[in-house]
Amino acid sequence: MLKVYVVEDEQFARQELIYLLSETGKAEIIGEAEHMHEALWEINEKQPDAVFLDIELAKGNGIELAKQFYNMKKTPLIVFATAYDQYALDAFDLDAVDYLVKPINENRLLKAVDKLCKQVSKASASHEHDLPLQEVKSITVKDADRMIILQTDEIYYVGTEDRQAYIKTASSKYETDTLLYKIMEKLGADFIQVHRGYIVNIKMIAEVEPWFNRAYILLLKDGSKVPVSRSYAKVLKQVLGL
Repeated sequence: MLKVYVVEDEQFARQELIYLLSETGKAEIIGEAEHMHEALWEINEKQPDAVFLDIELAKGNGIELAKQFYNMKKTPLIVFATAYDQYALDAFDLDAVDYLVKPINENRLLKAVDKLCKQVSKASASHEHDLPLQEVKSITVKDADRMIILQTDEIYYVGTEDRQAYIKTASSKYETDTLLYKIMEKLGADFIQVHRGYIVNIKMIAEVEPWFNRAYILLLKDGSKVPVSRSYAKVLKQVLGL
């Protein structure tokens, strides 16, 4: 069964598309969203096989959202479902599997689902183990109109705030559109995840303070405080030899 996520800001259109997908008997809807930020986080977390995506969203643009899929741990296949046909070239530049123009025809939708099923099946059959990633010594971030190269040993921690990821150094805080999972892949052995929304450089930890419910607070050398959730506490204690 194909695992599908739907992004559509119009409730009626979203419900209709979900109904039509369910009627194919080949798609399981594992999530839905109205706007970019909600979709971005849930798609990365739920890891669907495919995303059916509108382009003109009330909050954001489907083309821009689709570009972020390449930063995810699992890149979903894309089918655009939109009332506009002028974005087709942009869509296929993103390797979209199909481009459906509203009102959506059931037969066209079924063909799109069949294409997706074939691609997922083919990818599963030919899957090869990825080569281990080499440790990256620097990360590039955008600051206004400039691109800044940060050495990883400059980074105190990586955090999230209002679903926006950022990288904290001793002197600055840089927002990034790269998701936490992808940043973690680029960091070396000195970094561990201590919370769903935080990665910390263990060399920058000054103190570990007990918190309620068997969680902790990390006090870093620059005075920053980073929460450690209970589910990550055991790994932290092992790494620090506590």
